[in-house]
Amino acid sequence: MITTPIGDPEDLVAATRDTEADAPMAAGTFGTVLRASPEFVALLEAEAKLTVDAEANAAIEAFQSRQAELRLELMMGVLTESHRAELEQLKAAMLVVPAFASYVAATDAFQSICRETAAVVTAQIGIDFAANCRSGGCCG
Repeated sequence: MITTPIGDPEDLVAATRDTEADAPMAAGTFGTVLRASPEFVALLEAEAKLTVDAEANAAIEAFQSRQAELRLELMMGVLTESHRAELEQLKAAMLVVPAFASYVAATDAFQSICRETAAVVTAQIGIDFAANCRSGGCCG
C-alpha cells in the first residue's frame, strides 16, 4: 500500500494559522493598491461628474422611467418592436451625453482590471475566484 506523508499535523495547523493571519493584511494591501489604480481613480472622477450633470441625469431618468413602465413586457418577453426601438433610442440618448459616456468607459476599464485580477487570483488558488465570489458561490 502506498501512503503519502502529510507531515506533522501541528506544522500543518501552524502553517494554516499563519496563512489565515496574513490574509487580512494582504487583502488590505490589495485594496489600497486597487483604490490607487488609474482605472479606479478615473471611475470615481467620472461618477462625480455624472452625479452633477443635469443633462446626463435627465437622460438616465427618461430611460429608467420608460424601462420601468415596460418592465412587465420585458420580463415576459413580449416587448413590441416599437417599444424596443424606443428603449434603444433612449439608451442612445444617454450614451451621447459626455458625462455618461465617460462613466461607461471608466466602468468598462475598471471592470477589465477586476477581471484581470480575478484571473491572477484564480491562477494562484486553483479555483475560479470570480465564480465563487458571486451569490451562490462558496460564500453565499
